Amino acid sequence: MLAFLIVVAVTFGALWSPAAAQSSRTSPPAVQAGFQLFTARDHQFPLSFRDIPAWRDRQTPVEKVKFTGGSYWLVAQVRNLTSDSAWVFNPYGSLMEHVDVRVYRPGQPVQTFQTGYRAKHAYMLHYGLDLTLRPGERTWVVAQIRSPYFASQPNFSFEPQDRYRQQVNLDNLLTLVAFGALLALSCYNLFIFAGTHNRSFFYYAAYALTYCVAWAFTFHVPADVFGFYDLRWHYVGFFLLPVLNTLFYLHFLKLDQRLPLLGRLSRVNLWLPLALLPSSFLLLPYTHILATGVVSLWLVLALVCGVASWRQGFYSARFFVFGLLALMVPATMILPANVGLMPDPVRNTELLTLLGGTLDGLLLAFALADQLRLLMRDNISHIVQLRRALHLAGTDTLTGLHNRHAFGQAVGTLEDHPFLLVLMDLDGLKTLNDTQGHARGDDLLRVFARLLQDMESEHITAYRLGGDEFALIAPPGADAALVSQLQTAEETLRAGGFPTSGLSVGMAHAGGGRSAGQVFEEADQRMYRHKQAKKGGKEPSDRR
Repeated sequence: MLAFLIVVAVTFGALWSPAAAQSSRTSPPAVQAGFQLFTARDHQFPLSFRDIPAWRDRQTPVEKVKFTGGSYWLVAQVRNLTSDSAWVFNPYGSLMEHVDVRVYRPGQPVQTFQTGYRAKHAYMLHYGLDLTLRPGERTWVVAQIRSPYFASQPNFSFEPQDRYRQQVNLDNLLTLVAFGALLALSCYNLFIFAGTHNRSFFYYAAYALTYCVAWAFTFHVPADVFGFYDLRWHYVGFFLLPVLNTLFYLHFLKLDQRLPLLGRLSRVNLWLPLALLPSSFLLLPYTHILATGVVSLWLVLALVCGVASWRQGFYSARFFVFGLLALMVPATMILPANVGLMPDPVRNTELLTLLGGTLDGLLLAFALADQLRLLMRDNISHIVQLRRALHLAGTDTLTGLHNRHAFGQAVGTLEDHPFLLVLMDLDGLKTLNDTQGHARGDDLLRVFARLLQDMESEHITAYRLGGDEFALIAPPGADAALVSQLQTAEETLRAGGFPTSGLSVGMAHAGGGRSAGQVFEEADQRMYRHKQAKKGGKEPSDRR
């Protein structure tokens, strides 16, 4: 993003032209040119160099063109004050459908040129015409400009050919980079939408694509590349931009939940542009004025909603606000010029606005990425909480062993596989509770639980089933080793301060199509017989 900001700053410096800010009739001091603008009532050019003064005196001068279109004469008496003879006559700053140019020199045939929207351009995306102006030569240049509307006041200049080519190359490079970035952002977010089904990504992708298409018409890309010259389509994209961006920020900022009043107000950006969109086909001379009003209203409402959401604590909205500011800075230059409130302050406000919109697109992508980051953080937090809850649900709080719920799940999972089930009853617990208190009984349970945890491994798991009942689930061949370990554990308990404690053990092997209930019943019976045998003073031989 920093690199893009640097590019925008450099571009602004390259586009800034104090001459363009002063008047459409100024030109570089290297060429002395007095521009005059007249209303064109016909298409009759002067016949020769000598006829121009009388012809000019019959015309009606005007200060500015009408934004609703018309036909105008531009007359310039030019004198080249340099030694350079390669020059460019450059009409710029507004759409001009037809620009017919005549160059008059004393005693020479009149030269005829054409440029403008419908003509083939010597310079891609620009109206410039190459002219030869010999050093010290005095020349008349007369142009007739016809257009169904003017997006702003047109400007005219004579520029050295080499400098103009460099500027055009820079303009075109930045234009194509901006278009490429918008297309890439649109495709990438459509891909994200396909995986997440989050409508914010779809609305954003549609907005970025529409922004690209709308400005492509402004820069005459369909006309220059595809030969599509229908002016009625030029502002369709600009009427759709408020609609798509509003759908995006309504969903992204969750205005209906967080700020319902602003959500309701923002819906004017949905129905008003759609209601005025047919003007592109029915009222073409007024379309750019209507589109200017619609876009201005959208930008103001969107900025208010973004700032309000940010202040309310939705911090992903900061990228949305920064993006709007990146778009509004050039918009404050081009929108007032669209309705004649001020002249264009830079040479190529369209390019600057395109770059601002591309930066807006990048920042909106950052906003979505930040929202994804927050969603992922919340999801991870929920997963951790869920795992903790599942762990607690399957854990005995006193001993830290798995509980009866976890035991039931494990047995159900292993029902079709062979395993060894060991049931244990901790003898002496009731007596200890009655004589020394339940706190001492809890100590016995915790000590025995630690001994069982020492027996656990990748394939052996210990459980407390409740009260003084415990269990082990182990591989089928682990019975001999477990008997030895349990005998050691019993001796450890007695030597560790619990002389009256002991273990009653019953084992059973799962497999052979027997149900888990049958296996449990067999182990429980053997444990019971072991307990009874111990009371009778002898160890049974069938506990496993």
